[in-house]
Amino acid sequence: MSAFRVAVVDAFGTSSGFTGAFGALGGEVIQVRSTPASPVGLDPVDDRAFGHVLVHDGESDVLTAQLAALGPVAVLAGRETGVELADALSERLGLASNGTALSSARRDKYVQIETIKAQGVPGMRQLRTGDEAELLAWHEELGGTVVVKPLRGYWGDGVSFCDAPQDSVAALRALRDRRVVLGEPITEVVAQEYLVGAEYIVNTVSCAGVHQLTDAWRTERIQANGVRDLVTAQVLLRCDEQPVGELFGYGRRVLDALGIRYGAAHLEIKLTPDGPRLVEAGARVSGLPYYTAEVLGEGQLEWTVDAYVRPERFRARAGRPYQRQHAFAWAALVAPATGRLRGYRALDQLEQLASFHSLTELVKPGDAITSTTYDREYPVTLTLSHPVDAVLQRDLNTVRYLDGPGMYEITPAAD
Repeated sequence: MSAFRVAVVDAFGTSSGFTGAFGALGGEVIQVRSTPASPVGLDPVDDRAFGHVLVHDGESDVLTAQLAALGPVAVLAGRETGVELADALSERLGLASNGTALSSARRDKYVQIETIKAQGVPGMRQLRTGDEAELLAWHEELGGTVVVKPLRGYWGDGVSFCDAPQDSVAALRALRDRRVVLGEPITEVVAQEYLVGAEYIVNTVSCAGVHQLTDAWRTERIQANGVRDLVTAQVLLRCDEQPVGELFGYGRRVLDALGIRYGAAHLEIKLTPDGPRLVEAGARVSGLPYYTAEVLGEGQLEWTVDAYVRPERFRARAGRPYQRQHAFAWAALVAPATGRLRGYRALDQLEQLASFHSLTELVKPGDAITSTTYDREYPVTLTLSHPVDAVLQRDLNTVRYLDGPGMYEITPAAD
């Protein structure tokens, strides 16, 4: 097809892959930054990868005019921070859009759950508050464990699992001293009932309200470093295995309730004794598109290209199950302490696993290391791949056996 332009708001991290995905069809990607400064914690990206770079400095009319002059055929979100601006720009330019009416439901974690429940989709019990007494009373009445987190958080940062009402109050106080990824102060939090069950990831792409399942993953978690459910692995499921069908059926209802008619979505769903329940949804690509393209032949990036610039191809293929070529998983090590890393003791044993595929040292000997409590603090990540599921699962279990305090030589941090 002829040359065209697509605008991606906050094309950081894995979403920078849109430059290659659209570029394969002759497309040029415009990077639209939602703020003058790069969002805190997001991986930087080389601006030279984009045809143009525009910056939103708060003057929406100016930004809209600048973008209109470049004539993009689509505007979409790259990361969570770009969702609302992408909705507004695509709507104002008259392009395929999820619109702004439900933008807050696609970004605010409290509004999100209340919105799906209002549409008849089962959801968790929760409270939005900045009042310690109100939170204390709500937790006492609810009982059990409560999850306290920022309304507009990112990567699991700032999430606390609170067994007692006093713990919830302490989590609220701690978050008041924090800022979210774009730097806004935290004045209120969302407190949610702790959902019991295995957690899954369901990734989709939509075109004019038609939803395509691109990949589904089972997460593996441990309790460590004071975190109840710390993610240690994500295992790619076959499209035809349980409970993928049930999860996607629930996920379609969530997408419709949140008004996600175009583009990628990343759904985190727990399968509880009462059925699937949404943990949270993001109207953007997941962090796994490179892996899916390698294992499945295509993933969210490729399906998103079709949704926006080849909708007829999207519609012709929608509904087809994805085909997993072999068992595949992403895994991470969990640092047990904070200090200075002197070295690892068993990385060579990980590389000898039958399913070993790749390994990335995010923290190298000599670097400062932090006790892992959320996604941005993994010291090492690796991928595993094998034709036999049981071999891959054995190796994942071996990763957990080798990881732990014995894996690390750490000089403790000074007080």
